[in-house]
Amino acid sequence: MKKALITVGTVLTGLFMMVVPALAHVVVKPAEVGVAAFQTFTIGVPNEKDNPTVGLRLVMPDGLKYVSPNVKPGWKIEVKKSGEGEDAKVTEIVWTDGSVPEGQRDDFFFSAQVPASETSLKWKAYQTYEDGTVVSWDQEPKEKMSDDEMEMMEKKNLGPYSQTKVVNDLKSGDSMSMQKPASPQQSNLPMILSVAALALSLLSLSMKRR
Repeated sequence: MKKALITVGTVLTGLFMMVVPALAHVVVKPAEVGVAAFQTFTIGVPNEKDNPTVGLRLVMPDGLKYVSPNVKPGWKIEVKKSGEGEDAKVTEIVWTDGSVPEGQRDDFFFSAQVPASETSLKWKAYQTYEDGTVVSWDQEPKEKMSDDEMEMMEKKNLGPYSQTKVVNDLKSGDSMSMQKPASPQQSNLPMILSVAALALSLLSLSMKRR
């Protein structure tokens, strides 16, 4: 019995070790947001190597407006743009000169307005370690990956990007707004009925007194 428990424990430990690396990667949340919404996004950055993470570069998907990173104590933040004036668009946010120690994680924040139509925002990120290694989280995600594929991606310092779906959450509201508005007569009907009821009550009371 004891031997069987040890065997099961060993198998579970092995499975856990296989799953964790696949889950521990740079992820931008939330996974879903309504069209044209102003949203604060969170970038979760785990450190999977034996030296600190000292830099993060996030490429902005097309269609975002009013992109603004939150203040991040201990980190230098650079916002890269293309174009000039009101037509300027934020293309990247770069965090440098900070540190995420080995075996730990940190969160980075920025806000933006998402597109006004349904789409999928693909977040491509590049994580820099103190020894100069750059892990590129810019590969198309797959539902299933073989052990060989995972090992190959890890050796090449590659990983899948995360996505945020922009969904139309206004459909139910649109249907309500399309309903025919009440006419002035319909909107005044409750008041007319109330006045009529009051008049009848007064008439009945007057007749009783007589």
